[in-house]
Amino acid sequence: MQGKNKHAKGLEGSLLSAANIREQLMAELSHFNINYIAAAIDTDPDHFNTIMHFVLHDKDPVPPRAAWVAEIVSGKNPTLIDPYIEDIISGLDNYTHPGTRRNMLKILMRTEIPEYLQGLLIDICFQWIMDDHKKVAAKVYAIQIIENHLPLYPELAVELSEVIRDQFNKNSAGFRSRGRKVLNNLKKYL
Repeated sequence: MQGKNKHAKGLEGSLLSAANIREQLMAELSHFNINYIAAAIDTDPDHFNTIMHFVLHDKDPVPPRAAWVAEIVSGKNPTLIDPYIEDIISGLDNYTHPGTRRNMLKILMRTEIPEYLQGLLIDICFQWIMDDHKKVAAKVYAIQIIENHLPLYPELAVELSEVIRDQFNKNSAGFRSRGRKVLNNLKKYL
């Protein structure tokens, strides 16, 4: 890979290991480094497993960095995330860093959720939208996840509308902007 940063440890090739992936995650927090790791992992399910292990089981600051890599890799290779959906959803309340929550919700927002997990995920999303301690990005992704499920559960439109209206002036301009768009989209369900 051309233009390596000064901390790139040579992740290319088949000798990629959990130890050097973790070392590279900790080397530098930058777009370049995260994209470098994502490119090195590419479509390899074993390397993706390593990243997801860091997301689900390591201590901060590793999980948010690994979650960022997972978000990029799964965006390009969506099927890689499928084996981890249940673990991601069941662990949502355990993530301590806002970056981990944000990236996991972003992944879930664009993933088809198995039916048996939809109710749990939707409940968590409603709780997070109303939680004053959750960051706006997580709330916006939570809103989108619920909206994505409205074709299956149109009865949620009333509750989502009420929650957005309740939170509208308690959150940032970004929340209000997304809230207005979703409220407009909800008209077809109300």
